[in-house]
Amino acid sequence: MDMTKETLLETADLICNNTFIFNHKWDMEVCKTPVTFEKDIIWNKIPFKDEEWVFMLNRHKFWTFLAKAYHLTKDEKYLTTFISQINSWIDNVDINNPDFKDCSRTIEMGLRCINWIKTLEIFERDYKFDEELKNKIYSSLKEQSDILLNVYDDFRTLSNWGVLQNCGLITFAFYYNLLDTDYFKIPLERLEYQCKIQILPDGIHWEQSPMYQNEVLNCLIETAVQFKHHEMEIPAFIKETIKKIALSNLLMKKPNHHQPMQGDSDDTDLRDIITRASAILEDGELKFGGFSEIDFESIWELDKRSIENYKNIEAIAPKNPSVALNQSGNYYLRNSFDKDANYLWFFCGPMGSGHGHAEILHFDLTYNGENFFIDSGRYTYVGEDPLRIQLKDCSSHNTIIVDNKSFTEYSGSWGTKKSPFILNSYYDFNDKYDYVDGGHLGYVSLPDSVISFRKIFWLKPDLWIVTDEFTANDKHTFKQFFNFDTHIDVSLNNDTAILKGENKLYMKWSDEIKKEIKDTVISKEYNKIEKSKKIETEGEFSNNHILFTVISPKDLEVEKVVVRRGDLSEVPENEAKAIRIKISENHEVIFFDVSQETVAQKKTYLISDILFYGKTGYIEIKDNVKTFKVIKY
Repeated sequence: MDMTKETLLETADLICNNTFIFNHKWDMEVCKTPVTFEKDIIWNKIPFKDEEWVFMLNRHKFWTFLAKAYHLTKDEKYLTTFISQINSWIDNVDINNPDFKDCSRTIEMGLRCINWIKTLEIFERDYKFDEELKNKIYSSLKEQSDILLNVYDDFRTLSNWGVLQNCGLITFAFYYNLLDTDYFKIPLERLEYQCKIQILPDGIHWEQSPMYQNEVLNCLIETAVQFKHHEMEIPAFIKETIKKIALSNLLMKKPNHHQPMQGDSDDTDLRDIITRASAILEDGELKFGGFSEIDFESIWELDKRSIENYKNIEAIAPKNPSVALNQSGNYYLRNSFDKDANYLWFFCGPMGSGHGHAEILHFDLTYNGENFFIDSGRYTYVGEDPLRIQLKDCSSHNTIIVDNKSFTEYSGSWGTKKSPFILNSYYDFNDKYDYVDGGHLGYVSLPDSVISFRKIFWLKPDLWIVTDEFTANDKHTFKQFFNFDTHIDVSLNNDTAILKGENKLYMKWSDEIKKEIKDTVISKEYNKIEKSKKIETEGEFSNNHILFTVISPKDLEVEKVVVRRGDLSEVPENEAKAIRIKISENHEVIFFDVSQETVAQKKTYLISDILFYGKTGYIEIKDNVKTFKVIKY
């Protein structure tokens, strides 16, 4: 939820009554079910059997709401509530006592440093705290900062945890003027190394979860703002990392400006965080992906100079709408950045951390600005909740499995037993079409090994062909999964799937396979579950196999056509396959795919009187004029 003045004051009023909800859009684990403490706050309480709630409680972002509410209204209740609650926490939480272990993780300590100091800074615009309380807060922050300096290992070096705790230390050092001490020098040195190894060259955080990528970005922006506040030059590595991550946000965001629900991510609007990055860096390319004016939330997060200068930044559109972030295996295909654009996200990269899901070869598809095919989200981290594993599983992603076996296997909420090796992707983007492919070796351990490969061809503006290839020797089964947004009505009519929202899409397949509509669930927000529909297909194959799935806003005619060699002999379908798609009376497209290397002397193919050499391509016939293109050799 985007924070407005009204929602800010409503939330602050709840806090004054010892009632807690976590409703900020960038809360890592949102919980909008209120929990009220009738008397004293129990800081290690775990409601709903979800430890994430107590983690959120002890990050204390809600105290910044009290400070903002006080600045806006000058109502003393917000100030007295903060003073009461921070005294309660300091007096009652012993971070060295195992009973408070859920209050004492280093990630919470780092965020507390940021949130406590931000709260103090906002209150101090209008109020001067007495020295006794200030000393009490300093002593607690110093105790926590000493732990953050000493507790640091390989896990924290690579994890978002480490970034958050180092940014917390830097914030602590700035506020208390400790810039000549280890509280500043050590975390800054650590942070520079983390930015080198955690952020891939294409700007994606290695954990492959936009929700946590953007928590890292938020903290880096907080740190950059501290440098600006104190009239110090922002280190180059911080500026470079902010630009890389924010640019990847711009490139990944859907036509509705939301991030894909990749891994453990919610359906969150990216514009505010891109706006802050643009303002800090004075970057026009980033401004294109943000708001035209500073939003209500960002006013509180930025320094005065960045806010005042934002209106002078000229927005610059990216040169190319489609982009391959191939180091992370994320590919974003679109015809524009407009709200009514067509958009497809294809993933063929490493799973990342425990936040990663079994979504290799998954795609999201947005048509005319409307989400149709989507990722199913995360819902919860509670390990014993069956929805945790269900939403991480292949079946909750628009991908394919073989022999009814998931290519990724999990152990509890966070552990991974097996994740497949990725096969390199190939892509080709131009004004006429976009193409991307990829595969994995998740089934090579079967008694008869299977290699699974997917190719997506988009003939612009609105024809998508998904090719699924299986390379094997013996008999196997396969399943495709297609998960849809909650508002999409799904029906089957013979060989056609009809998807109705404000717009309409049709799906057709090149072969007779079993198709079934099933009830499922998706989660656009942590702790929130919604009913939806999905299509599961199932088929058998022996040896190599090629299956085409055609998606279009028109109910097109799709039929297989014979592929021949140059000597006119017929090519078996387990080697090469082609389909003819009739778009109109004078317009048709033939798409072909070759699934194996040709070792004989006759390496040419013949389709519609066109002789060619290559593995993937198409023939377009319009007004009796043929256009031929090999996409991949």
